[in-house]
Amino acid sequence: MTATTPNLKNHTDQCNLYAAIDLGSNSFHMIIARQIHGQMQIIDKHKEMVRLRAGLDAKGQLTPKAFQTGIQCLKRFGQLIANLPAQNVRAVGTNTLRNAKNSPDFLKAARKALGHEIQIIAGQEEARLIYLGVAHGLPQSNDQRLVMDIGGGSTEYIIGQHFQYQHLTSTEMGCVSISQTFFPDGTLTEKQFQKAIKACRQILLPHKNRLKKLGWDIAYGASGTIKSVGAILKENGWGEQITPEGLQHLQTNLTKAGHIQKINLPGFKDERRPVLAGGLAILIATFQELKIKQMHISNNALREGLIFDTLGRLLNEDVRENSVNSMQNWMKIDKEQAKHVAQTAHKLYIQAHNIWKLHNPDYNYTKLLQWAADLHEIGMAISYKRYRHHSAYIIGSADMPGFSQQETQILAAMLLNHRGKIHTDAYQNLPDPHHQKIPLLTVLLRLAVRIHRGRDYEQPDPILHIETQKLHLEFKDHWLDKHPLTAMDLKIEAKRLQAAGFELSYQ
Repeated sequence: MTATTPNLKNHTDQCNLYAAIDLGSNSFHMIIARQIHGQMQIIDKHKEMVRLRAGLDAKGQLTPKAFQTGIQCLKRFGQLIANLPAQNVRAVGTNTLRNAKNSPDFLKAARKALGHEIQIIAGQEEARLIYLGVAHGLPQSNDQRLVMDIGGGSTEYIIGQHFQYQHLTSTEMGCVSISQTFFPDGTLTEKQFQKAIKACRQILLPHKNRLKKLGWDIAYGASGTIKSVGAILKENGWGEQITPEGLQHLQTNLTKAGHIQKINLPGFKDERRPVLAGGLAILIATFQELKIKQMHISNNALREGLIFDTLGRLLNEDVRENSVNSMQNWMKIDKEQAKHVAQTAHKLYIQAHNIWKLHNPDYNYTKLLQWAADLHEIGMAISYKRYRHHSAYIIGSADMPGFSQQETQILAAMLLNHRGKIHTDAYQNLPDPHHQKIPLLTVLLRLAVRIHRGRDYEQPDPILHIETQKLHLEFKDHWLDKHPLTAMDLKIEAKRLQAAGFELSYQ
């Protein structure tokens, strides 16, 4: 830790400290920041070149060496954040962990090594966080911005103004993947560069018109590859910013070197040796396809975006709430019905959470239950028939800003099982302990949905008694006698729950 780092064992310091961990395809990054008068001050950074993407074998699995390299790195990260509150720590995995076949095994070991769960984010969410980080590091202006970030396995493009993005794009090309495909043995020739640039332009082509139509006043580049290229251009007198001319100078010098091991340029760091050629090809292709004249370099990227996004969640500015509301509007959900189901589900949760131990340091089960209630009827926009299957598919497949893939997987399992036959296989792929806790959370949602089937918007406020798997609902003032449809529904629900190992009674 640096000399300015506060004592992490001091409770006051802990509450003001935030950590963001980015498990990228080429390197793992961590920053620790503290909040001072609403501003974030970085107090420590740590980076290791893990090269996870390069460790994928022919079957798409992380090799034992790559697996262990990543885990050992996370153990070192874990030492730095061991005393931070769980809600102040965010760790995300990107392209390689999205695609690796043995990613679930890695995530389980990573949770133990780091002490915090790793959330896998989709490419669109990665782009959103990148823009958030970059925007917070720029001076205030009304400029429309193009932000580009080259990762190990993907490259993101974002158009935005101020702190609001207008368009997010994530493409399947990164400095590691392009280097492996077009420069596999380290040889650098003009022909190889032209093939790589052409392939990158083809990948970017479907997004070109949308990006150019929105337009931008100024372009920014973020993360390792772009910062490395910028440093080389500056040190060699090829430009203070990244320009087409500067990129051409760099490509010419790399082809003159003939091999990555022979690159010897001022400003060049040895750690970029295996991936510089692929990253340069992506940059040149982008400049050519989008007709970029100049690109400025941002010091901020995804990890800074994670810090600000985490702070927003803690200050009740959670972008996930906006995502749920947007989905409700898009699918024309009966919001009043969803609100009453959510209210009753929450009241049942308050009575059940201590008995069933519905707590988790990495996930807010209260919010997950609320969002499931908010979204449980979205499938009706497609068809009432099998609508819960449609609801589960939509949420499981959607890129919802702010949500990790694990969160959408949990919500999809709850939506699939909010009524009807319970599909226990939907929970089997959830990581521990969620495969045990989410079925219990779903039971509360099911009861709330049954109680409000009549859409009369009453709040009966039932008392829920629980003894392990035995549940008893008690309604006041003979409420069930006045609501025979609900009584019949609860009778049906008792049979459904019995098949899943629960015993439901009511009066």
